[in-house]
Amino acid sequence: MNILHSRIYIFIFTFLLLALIIFADAYAVQAQQTSNSAGQNASVQSTSAGLSVKVAPGEILPISVKILNFGAGKRVDVTVTYVITSEKGVQIYKSTETVAVETTNSFVKTIQIPFDTAPGVYNAQTSIVYRGQETPATTQFTFTVERKILGLFQSEFILYGGVTLLIGLIMIIIGYGLVRRRSSSRFSPIDYSTIPASERVFYELISDTVLGMRQKVGDRAFDIASKVEGLTIEQDSGRVIKLSRDPSKIIAELVAGYEKSLGEKVSFSFRES
Repeated sequence: MNILHSRIYIFIFTFLLLALIIFADAYAVQAQQTSNSAGQNASVQSTSAGLSVKVAPGEILPISVKILNFGAGKRVDVTVTYVITSEKGVQIYKSTETVAVETTNSFVKTIQIPFDTAPGVYNAQTSIVYRGQETPATTQFTFTVERKILGLFQSEFILYGGVTLLIGLIMIIIGYGLVRRRSSSRFSPIDYSTIPASERVFYELISDTVLGMRQKVGDRAFDIASKVEGLTIEQDSGRVIKLSRDPSKIIAELVAGYEKSLGEKVSFSFRES
């Protein structure tokens, strides 16, 4: 049973470690999704505001925007356009606003993802245009839209649910093993109804002594009993097969052997007549 426990614990630890590595790798990749693009006199940077780039339909996507003005300290009005498209180029969101920039302007733009957005990978693009600029400065990063189940993203729900189910299954297996172990070690008197009535009581008395001691020292009780002269038992079950000498002497020697093995006096509970 100890070996089974060790294997189960190793399996659980390995499973959770792999899950942690997968999540850590995913977040590391997400943290690197930052873009920077420069125009003639200004540049723009955008990220996911340091948060996880995964949102559910209807939730808010934060976009951290940083606009740099290289126009020698002159204030300019910059038109900022936000566009969100799918991997196939289908546009699901677009908005425009004007921002005044003297040297640097940093802010967080929050965009609500439409409720009917299909799950998948999307591209959040931010571009700036100001007077006299020929080519817009553009920056972008990708994020994932995924539905939620009971407040958890679907992939997380499946992972956590799978881990919970696995742990529950393991606990059931362990519990079942403990119940079986207790059941197998429980005192179960052996039936000697086929033995003549004049001898049956001795068979039952010796058998109950052996099985009672088995609860204390395990299968070693059978080894001790097998060394008693005149007593023959089954090694697997402890059933008394034959008594070839005075039963009282067998019982006395059997109890003495158990007391010597334990180093203390022993007592037994026998079946009711």
